[in-house]
Amino acid sequence: MGTLRKLRRTGQMATRRVEPLIDRRLLFARKMSEVLLDFAEPVLETFDHPEDFETMITLAALCWNCSFLTANEQRKSLNNVINELGKSDPITRIEVEECIRMLMERKETVFANDRRMIANFEIVEERDGSRLVVLSSLAED
Repeated sequence: MGTLRKLRRTGQMATRRVEPLIDRRLLFARKMSEVLLDFAEPVLETFDHPEDFETMITLAALCWNCSFLTANEQRKSLNNVINELGKSDPITRIEVEECIRMLMERKETVFANDRRMIANFEIVEERDGSRLVVLSSLAED
């Protein structure tokens, strides 16, 4: 006989309580989409073209997640990003390096207590503009 059927039959089902899988630290946290937009604000202000929005949010999300890596892993990952984005133009490479440095410092100083990692994000186009949707989870300590 199955365990669930046995619990129902013996009446133990009513006394058992199932707790939701909600981390209490996240109950009053700001939405991660708001946090990511706030985090990326300095780089978003420097670009005028709407098509650059997704690139800057992607860069901000990469920097955010890299902040949870060791210093050596951070260096490797961010150098890969710099090499990829800056391969076409030395000026672009310098700009990308500056953006990354600024974002990493911003994460360490302003957002150091936020331990959520960005699992995914999507920019949703709506009638009244774009909306950023972010999926996040707590980083392991």
